Amino acid sequence: MPPVLRPLPLAPAALLSVACAALAACAGRAPGPAETPAPAPRPPAGATPAPATPSATSWRFAWSTEAQAFAVRTEADVERSGTVGAAERERVESSARVTLAMLPAGSGGTRAVAGRVDSLRVRASARVSGGADAPLAAPVSVRGSIGARGAVRLDVDGTAAMGGCGTPAGASAITALAIARETLPRVPAALTVGARWRDTVATVSCAGPLPVTVQAIAAYEVEGQDGALLRVRRRTNSTLRGQGFAGGQSVRVSGSGTADATLLLDPARGALQGVTGEGRTTMTMTLGTATHAFEQRTRVRVERP
Repeated sequence: MPPVLRPLPLAPAALLSVACAALAACAGRAPGPAETPAPAPRPPAGATPAPATPSATSWRFAWSTEAQAFAVRTEADVERSGTVGAAERERVESSARVTLAMLPAGSGGTRAVAGRVDSLRVRASARVSGGADAPLAAPVSVRGSIGARGAVRLDVDGTAAMGGCGTPAGASAITALAIARETLPRVPAALTVGARWRDTVATVSCAGPLPVTVQAIAAYEVEGQDGALLRVRRRTNSTLRGQGFAGGQSVRVSGSGTADATLLLDPARGALQGVTGEGRTTMTMTLGTATHAFEQRTRVRVERP
């Protein structure tokens, strides 16, 4: 998820604009998968779902047709590799509200998805954002589909992303789309404790005006129950690559990352209840003949407001 509202000069600090992209799923998503499950987010205050039947060993999951709203928050810390001191470290914080609705299944079991992202706000130093700390000018509409086997496709609806990374509106739309994807993971219809599945997603992020392709391979596993909710662990491995020209110089960006996240699903309501995750990405940016290496740590949280 690129946490910038405007294209940046393509300099080493511009790598901050790919903060969260390697989680996709931004993911998302502390170095390598931990040996113990990540702490699971608790249900929102006031939500008291009835305990699940103790004898239940399998569940059917179908996304609810009721509108679902989420608050998504991310924090990304990036520093130049091999350096010490605050001068070589930056933090970017972003938040947004996502609303999604799924239509009933049509022919072949495919379901249409419609939604929007609003209240997007990014907080960063002037070196990264150019002093910008403002909400998205207008909501970004998204649309997509959920296949019969749970595969998700989501895109920006309309022309908001047409400018790509080269325009403020295009970069904002790409950011909004990545945030929306965090709220719609792939979930198969049949779930049991120990069930596993995988998903591969390719997305586009921005390093300043340079588009960066991020491929994330996520492995899911149902670990157990938290009351009426199912706890799912997602481990993600990702790669990112981009190249182009800026200021008369050739520019290349590459990197890889890992992430670990816990998802809470409510099969009775057909809803995602929350996500918490952490990730680590190493990146290099080559401008002409100079190469700069960076390390990025990201935390993401999705909650029902």
